[in-house]
Amino acid sequence: MRIKNVITVNDFCVYHNVEYAFVDYLADAGLVKVKSVNKTNYIPIDEIQKLERLVRLHNELEINEPGIATINNLLQRLEDMQHEMSYLKSRLSLYEH
Repeated sequence: MRIKNVITVNDFCVYHNVEYAFVDYLADAGLVKVKSVNKTNYIPIDEIQKLERLVRLHNELEINEPGIATINNLLQRLEDMQHEMSYLKSRLSLYEH
């Protein structure tokens, strides 16, 4: 079976010098999506940027896994609020003109 637009978790871990268990924790916590095909775990390409950001938090700032989950949750809420604010601004502009 040919798999497209994915990278193996093992390749990601080797390249970024992180433990496989770290990626497993993030996947179990629902922070990143991991696909399993034929007993091999894969990371979709569209998840790589998010996973790299979480790895940087862990490696560069030495934040543990529960802290990463909390920070990710806060960043997601901030992004959601920014989208909502943009939407509300566009709605408001309809009434101003």
